[in-house]
Amino acid sequence: MSIKAKDRMKVLDQVPILPITASLKKALDLMSEKHLGIACFIDEDGLLKGVLTDGDLRRLLLTKQSPLPALLVTEAIFFGNSNPTTANEEDLIEKLKEIMNLKQIWDLPIVDSNSKLVGLLHRHDVN
Repeated sequence: MSIKAKDRMKVLDQVPILPITASLKKALDLMSEKHLGIACFIDEDGLLKGVLTDGDLRRLLLTKQSPLPALLVTEAIFFGNSNPTTANEEDLIEKLKEIMNLKQIWDLPIVDSNSKLVGLLHRHDVN
């Protein structure tokens, strides 16, 4: 039996999803609330426009000299990745596991054929 991403992915209400204008503070709050190391940013049509990960946050804190309050009110997507690795809900788990291992990523946004966010595959979901 072939297991697909849609069989293991987290559904949207389990994923930190924010509008592209959301502040870093809002992204951090939602990432903490959902217990994931990623926030996904979508436009008004639900299209994935970028992600912010725990790794992005570490790099931000190590490289930016701005005061923390200034960073927290800045749009979070500015610090993230506007071209993240994604997968389709029909992709096989074994293939996605290889991609996640190769790229050393913990979370993989799942999009449909129009780039609309439909879920998230976490590393624990593929084992």
